[in-house]
Amino acid sequence: MTIASTDIGKTRLDELAPRTCAIIRRIETDGEEVQRLKSLGLCVGRQIEVVKSGDPLIVKIFGSRIGLSASLAAHVWLEVCTPDNCTQRKIVLT
Repeated sequence: MTIASTDIGKTRLDELAPRTCAIIRRIETDGEEVQRLKSLGLCVGRQIEVVKSGDPLIVKIFGSRIGLSASLAAHVWLEVCTPDNCTQRKIVLT
């Protein structure tokens, strides 16, 4: 899956620091690994938060924590949320 815009999906999941929120914009891997990620809840358009970086990397999706290998996380490209568009941070602050 590829997105034409170069502004979206510039950051890989394995490069994010803890407590960073982002939206999944594309996944660049084969069908089997895409299915594995989808079964864990990681799919295009989904908002996630990095809990722990490294290997394994831990992300929060819908309140659940999921562990991923760094090599698998390297195939997930994201758009980092800004304070103005991060719904997770707005929910916490209100």
